[in-house]
Amino acid sequence: MERGALWEYQVFCAVAERQSFVLAARALGASPSAVTRAVQALERQVGVQLLLRSKSSVVLTPQGESYFQSARDLLRREAQAREALRDTQLGAQGRLRFSAPDLLGVTLLPAVLRRYAADYPGVTVDITYTDKSVDPIAEGLDFAIRGGFPASSDLLGARLWPYARLLCASPDYVARMGLPREPEELARHRLIMHTGPRVLKDWHLRRDKRIVRMHAEPAVRVSTGSGLMALALQGVGIARLADWAAAPEIARGTLVQVCPGYTATSAQGASPQMHAVYASRTLPARARAMLAAIRECAEDLQAPKQQGRPTPPGNPGQRRPA
Repeated sequence: MERGALWEYQVFCAVAERQSFVLAARALGASPSAVTRAVQALERQVGVQLLLRSKSSVVLTPQGESYFQSARDLLRREAQAREALRDTQLGAQGRLRFSAPDLLGVTLLPAVLRRYAADYPGVTVDITYTDKSVDPIAEGLDFAIRGGFPASSDLLGARLWPYARLLCASPDYVARMGLPREPEELARHRLIMHTGPRVLKDWHLRRDKRIVRMHAEPAVRVSTGSGLMALALQGVGIARLADWAAAPEIARGTLVQVCPGYTATSAQGASPQMHAVYASRTLPARARAMLAAIRECAEDLQAPKQQGRPTPPGNPGQRRPA
């Protein structure tokens, strides 16, 4: 590791995190003696002992515990400032890594990526499509896109767009089984559900101020959003789908909304939202540009709905006329 102005702080934090001078030296690419000298120099600067050393372990002193938090925050701010400076010098370049729900990969994101590749040819994009709740820190991602309702965590979050969940079936299914108009009629129908860990078995369906709670007994369960959509399109049953995925199919006539006027909400009647989570307050320029492109594409998709028109069957990522 390059030995800059904050070398002693880097060494101290590495030793404190690993509770070992030897392991810290390996991680930093330095000799154990150089690591020892750096910690001793820092202790002389601050005038207190930060670490208690023994043959078997290294632990923080009470003063060291307090100083460790401050030193780690200082290193994090310095890394963010360096990243921001590099963005200013180079613009949006390098590798962008993020995760997104599976269904986004076959609906919204292909158009976003086409636009992004044209605008930022110097960025290599690496996407993990999964419906699991991914920790961007553990997976080494710039950010993770999630749907539904934000969970409490230490991660930072940014709203992308709100959406509604609709109950949908194919015209073929409706022709065979009939069109349920009220939630109470769903008990006589085949329901398709996602197996996600945060997917509730009880559905809460809202129309105006009325919220109906029903226990959903699925005939089929699948582990991906694209699988859920495919089964609904094939007439297997009724699925709960995000409007940003269902609306284009409804406009094409390949899906029909059942229980018209109802949307699936939380128990309190709240609507879900797409959001991104990340660890650093300073996202690199390439990540900020991707999130901006996703928001713009989602706005294109939602504009007809807000104007009272069905979503057109064309590509949601097509650029708007200048």
